[in-house]
Amino acid sequence: MQIIIKNILVFFIIVFLSSCQTNRKDNSNLISQLFNNDSQKSDIKQPFWKTLLDKNFSNVMEDEPLNILVNKPKFKKFSQKNSKYNLRSAVNYHPSVRSALSNVKASKLAINTVESGKKTQISFQALGGITRDNSSNTAGAVGSINLSKLLYDFGAIDYTVLSQKEKYQLSKVQAEIQAETIALRAYEILINLNRQNKILEVYDRGLSLAEPILGQIKNISLSGLSDKAMILKAQQDYSKLVVSNTRSVAEKKAAKALFLEIFPGGDVNSVEDLKTRNVLLGKNAINQMLKKSAVIKAQDLLISSLMNDYKTLKAQKKANVTMNAGISAPAEDTIDESTGNVGILVNYVFNDGGRLDSQIEAFKAKIKEAKQQKLTIQNELESQLNVAIETYIGAKETYMATLDLVNLSTDVRDTSKDQLVSGRSKIQDVLNAEVTLAENIIQQINAEAELKISSYRIRALTHGLTNEIGWKAY
Repeated sequence: MQIIIKNILVFFIIVFLSSCQTNRKDNSNLISQLFNNDSQKSDIKQPFWKTLLDKNFSNVMEDEPLNILVNKPKFKKFSQKNSKYNLRSAVNYHPSVRSALSNVKASKLAINTVESGKKTQISFQALGGITRDNSSNTAGAVGSINLSKLLYDFGAIDYTVLSQKEKYQLSKVQAEIQAETIALRAYEILINLNRQNKILEVYDRGLSLAEPILGQIKNISLSGLSDKAMILKAQQDYSKLVVSNTRSVAEKKAAKALFLEIFPGGDVNSVEDLKTRNVLLGKNAINQMLKKSAVIKAQDLLISSLMNDYKTLKAQKKANVTMNAGISAPAEDTIDESTGNVGILVNYVFNDGGRLDSQIEAFKAKIKEAKQQKLTIQNELESQLNVAIETYIGAKETYMATLDLVNLSTDVRDTSKDQLVSGRSKIQDVLNAEVTLAENIIQQINAEAELKISSYRIRALTHGLTNEIGWKAY
């Protein structure tokens, strides 16, 4: 085997150096050929060695264009039917998700980097120059080829490769977590915007009904049939509507700004109501979350990666075996003057001052910390799920209660209007009934919005939203 390897190396060095052989009268042109400038002497034929390097040994990586700017997505009408498409487009466009996907690509390419350590390494060197001796110049050149191949390292590189593959999977899960965050936020923004639209409609309707009633009260007051307390009470009820309407206008502007942040260029006026999601409750929800949670999956991959890094360090304490071979030959008398070597190198570090031992102990601590973090993450997720479930249950009960309350308030308002004709109720009673009805409707709208938001939060924790909208890291 050694003879075969040596013959192969000799063949390559002969092929290369045969183009460089020259006699004494051609020595003066050797250096000019080595440093030939194509832009100045394009008609001169390229040296053979340069062509050989360009075709077989060139390893120059071209610059890859980085697409930083991404065209804004085109959203459809924001209805229940188009929600998955719009959410997927928003998630793909968001800068934090694009950054996470770039990290996924970098992690995947890093696998090839660590795997290259197991492959044969070949290096080539060539040196040309002039030697001056006894007032005479002599040009010459020498070339060498070196080959090395790792034969055995007790699995050090294998563990490193496994660790990097797990880091690649971890980067994909981290991208999924980021996408989940944006998806949930997008759903919340849509629900809140729809909530503010409904509330503003209630206040607009309430003000339009209250203004003529307030005008009637003022007319009655001018006629001397009403006391000052009634006017003040009516003005107070009307002011409640005005203040609440002003606050609602500001909240809608804020909701619109958040909408355009997630859905740039989207039609705010096309946002329709979303349905409440079907969710799991109790122990079933917790079991489903622990099984599906991307955050827990990411922590498991981190622990596994650290374990393989730990095994890599343990393997590095042992010897590694490498085969090395090399040939060096001058441009003249290539065969006769060439030298070569081939052999097995065993490398073992007897004492490195405790560097590896310290790194091993450090990784033990990291693994222990990562396992403790997993328990902390599980407790935090369970807490988040319990809060979301309690919010869901409370919002559902509030919503059901407000249905009856709104119906009752509507009856009171209608009765007050009917009794106003017969004189059994006052105008300010009708205004007060309108204000109360508006407040109860808004309470119902808020309860419904909280019910929907909490249902999406539960769904995100137990099932994940990215699969539902058809989003994948790669």
